[in-house]
Amino acid sequence: MSRYWVRSALGAATAAIISLSICNAAQETETLRMLMPWNQTSAGNIAVGNLLMKIIEDDTGGEVKVQKFDNGVVPPFEQLEPVMSGVFDLHYTNPSYHAGDTVIGQIMDTVVADATRRHSSGLWDMIDKAYQKRNLKLIAAGPSTGFQFLVRSDVSAEGTLSGMKIRSNPAYDGTIRALGGAPVQLPVNEVYTAMEKGLIDGTAFPVHGVVSAKIGEVSKFQIRPTFGQGTALVVMNLDKWNALSPELQQKMLAAGRRFEDECYKVVADIAAADEAELVKEGVPTKRLGEKAAAEINQYYNQGLWDQATKNGGEEAAALIKFVKDNDLVFNGF
Repeated sequence: MSRYWVRSALGAATAAIISLSICNAAQETETLRMLMPWNQTSAGNIAVGNLLMKIIEDDTGGEVKVQKFDNGVVPPFEQLEPVMSGVFDLHYTNPSYHAGDTVIGQIMDTVVADATRRHSSGLWDMIDKAYQKRNLKLIAAGPSTGFQFLVRSDVSAEGTLSGMKIRSNPAYDGTIRALGGAPVQLPVNEVYTAMEKGLIDGTAFPVHGVVSAKIGEVSKFQIRPTFGQGTALVVMNLDKWNALSPELQQKMLAAGRRFEDECYKVVADIAAADEAELVKEGVPTKRLGEKAAAEINQYYNQGLWDQATKNGGEEAAALIKFVKDNDLVFNGF
């Protein structure tokens, strides 16, 4: 047997072992299919989604990769069921997008924007248990920025939206009515044209991402103060979650907790830049009247609580009572 043959055989064996190791490593990498209701026109939410993907991949040491799907695959308000049934594994969203399925997550929009208090109070675990009844595991519920009105005409003499038709979704309805406006249900992709043609007088909209959505082009004022705060919600199909190793589950929860601490700054920075850009382009801020400005967060909270109590029954009522009894109610940033 020649030395050349031995070296070749050893080389081939070594190559085979390396190839097998690479193959096994690839097999051990978990790829999660993540669904989200926003596409590239929503700069803030895309940025937060990218942050989430990076944190998960970093904090799991590459054991988990995330493949992203947006509203071009599943319409925004129909995305919870495909995650519950396991068609998708992971879901980054705002709870208002699945209020038709459950209002439990929306209660988080009325809670203090402090991730630590959400956990230490026990509320996070209560929300987690509620989602698990729906075959979903809560991974993160981070605070996000609030909302604003962008309008085509000035506020009323009383400093309200009296007489205005305002594009809404169920989360905004109570606030709009409390301010004297009439909610009009429209998909986000129809807002620009509806405002341009005067079919509506304004829209409720997150304070981040308004420049990328070009709503400032058809608005005259940004109404202040902003109101409420959103929730950067991340849930996972419970069957998929249960199939993960305990070690990987802990890494995912650690990633979710880190995401809760870091997600707000991403959208807050975009919101500040968006407001400045609109002012520069001739869309100044306009303040509501003193009473409306002082009570707008109460309007928003109560609107969500009324909706949650009506549609969520005793489960929602118990969570709302817990929020109030434990001084967790959001009253502004």
